[in-house]
Amino acid sequence: MFSATPFLISEVADRFSIGRGDAGLFSMTQVGAFAVANVVLPRLMQPSVRVFRVALVMMVLANLGSITAPDFLSLLLTRVLTGAAAGALTWLGWASAMASRGSLAAMSAVGPMSALISAPVIGLLIARGDEAVFAVLAASAVPLLFVAVPPFERRPHPRERSRSRSNRVLLGALFLLTCAGAGLFIYEAVVAVELLGMTPFAASVAFSLNAAAGFVGARLATSHRRPGIWLATAGPAAFLSVTGGSVVWFYVGMTWWGFAFWMGLPGVLEMLVARSLRPDERAGDAQALMAFGRSVGPGLGGVMVDAGSYGALALAAGVGLTLSGVVVVGVQEGREALPPTDIRTVSP
Repeated sequence: MFSATPFLISEVADRFSIGRGDAGLFSMTQVGAFAVANVVLPRLMQPSVRVFRVALVMMVLANLGSITAPDFLSLLLTRVLTGAAAGALTWLGWASAMASRGSLAAMSAVGPMSALISAPVIGLLIARGDEAVFAVLAASAVPLLFVAVPPFERRPHPRERSRSRSNRVLLGALFLLTCAGAGLFIYEAVVAVELLGMTPFAASVAFSLNAAAGFVGARLATSHRRPGIWLATAGPAAFLSVTGGSVVWFYVGMTWWGFAFWMGLPGVLEMLVARSLRPDERAGDAQALMAFGRSVGPGLGGVMVDAGSYGALALAAGVGLTLSGVVVVGVQEGREALPPTDIRTVSP
């Protein structure tokens, strides 16, 4: 679903005769609903197979609704439902994965692996219009309805929660990381086609390289202890993908961006776990803050895209990505210099 977004911007704009920046609203509503689901669901219910099934059915029906949406507002409503369903599935996955270091690394690799497979497929499908992409998104969820899913572990909802101030700073850094990144990332296909003269399929190769490098980065993420430094290097790579002025630099920037992002993100999640009372305490919050970043970023980026200010957008994204990495470095340095005295508990 998220891999399809950069390719759908232009098609949705043409289908409903709106601007490219306005079309980015469908990404904002989709990711906004994703974020809300990650905040609300962990506080209202236990993870269960039933939630898993309901989310899948909602995803199928909402994607089918996107195909037949008569106007842009109707499309936005279907993307809200799709985003909420995706948020539920993500909550279920990350809540389990954050309980162990090995599972966290494996779960981190799922995102780039999915993008690696889907990007070239979407690059070819988009020539048939956005309806074809929505149809495939609906069809891809159907087989999961028939998978035998083991019961989820039922966990208590303790009233005590960590008041770690450094965890709050890390959550802010994750918001900045995804806000800055998404503000440029979903328009990278537009940059490739309209600025560099590439075909949609050629652009999809860059997204595949981004995903392949991300997969490698996620698998290697446990081999180092400085996630912030890697995240900081994603900034120059994102800037270069637009301002390099050639297809080669577009590929180079997108590739390193994916590698650096996934080399750093699992380590930040582990830092959250280290100052939490239980491993999954911040799973929903982390995914929600990153999703809110992915929701706000495209809106801000869309203003620059409609104004034709691609260089300014690249600069803003690069600075934001680098700054988020610097914040993580600062938190890690502060924790190493001081004992973990900021883990206190209060009623939620």
